[in-house]
Amino acid sequence: MTDFARLTRADWLRLADGFYRQLDGTFARLSPAAWERPTSYLGWRARDVLAHMTSAMPVNFRQVLDRALADNPAAPPEFDTFTRNAREVWRRRTTPIRALLDEFHRELDALMATYRGMSDAQWEKPAWFFVGRVRVRTLFLVQFADNVFHERDLLAAHGAWGRLDPEYAAPLVDWFVREYRPATFRPDRSDGLRATMRYRLGGAAGGEWWLAVADGTCRVDRAEGGTRRPDVTLEADAEELVAAAQARAAPWVGRLARTVDWVRGPGRAEDVAAAITGTASLAWALARRRIRVSGDRALASRLNRAFWHFWQRTAMTRANIAKG
Repeated sequence: MTDFARLTRADWLRLADGFYRQLDGTFARLSPAAWERPTSYLGWRARDVLAHMTSAMPVNFRQVLDRALADNPAAPPEFDTFTRNAREVWRRRTTPIRALLDEFHRELDALMATYRGMSDAQWEKPAWFFVGRVRVRTLFLVQFADNVFHERDLLAAHGAWGRLDPEYAAPLVDWFVREYRPATFRPDRSDGLRATMRYRLGGAAGGEWWLAVADGTCRVDRAEGGTRRPDVTLEADAEELVAAAQARAAPWVGRLARTVDWVRGPGRAEDVAAAITGTASLAWALARRRIRVSGDRALASRLNRAFWHFWQRTAMTRANIAKG
């Protein structure tokens, strides 16, 4: 278990550089047919995942990063990540793969140059993302983690996925549990809730963490031994847990979701697809005991309702914009 907070900006840049070199190798491995295969992400083909990885940089990350560095860490207008991303993916649906790869590298090189050129003080500046108030470093880590799992999407689509590399996955999982998870906490749904939960995660990026909710606040710390007994214990492989939390489902589930994503209107199609794939992913993981929950089940259910979920991203964004 690696303490993400101990890594410096230089450490994170080194890890990201290594990962992106590996990602280039993954891109080179995919044949024209492989780029057309369905993936586990939102019913998208591999080429759509690449289009999403590419377009997310200018329409999401670059926009909020530039505002943060200009001392304006507030939500930009029309920051609906699901709808914006889907619109950009659709616009690139017939773009040649070579052109998508060229665009991906141009956007990535520009963003990485900004992170390399900033000071350590700028790395810690306030920023905004759909989870609310964050730091500039959080924008870097969200994109890094997203792309790690998108590489998984691409390779799993044609049976070539192995496992996460612990060198960068371990600190990213530590960040996901300790910083990202509390950022999705909903104080408005925690009235009177006092509970503790232990995350006991296995695999190359595993470890133990302790989540505590009390008095309308949420905190997650690394478990450092001790004899405390939690109210709830969650056990899983770290990779399986993050995949379920990020709505990775079997490709056929995504294809099915896309046949009914119109039911709430065109503006909510991505929410519908995410809700179906997210619910299916979590249900499958629980049914197959890839995720195991023990302890006070009623309290576990209340805890679950006290957090925003991946498929609620549009509502979460609107709520956080309303908070200013």
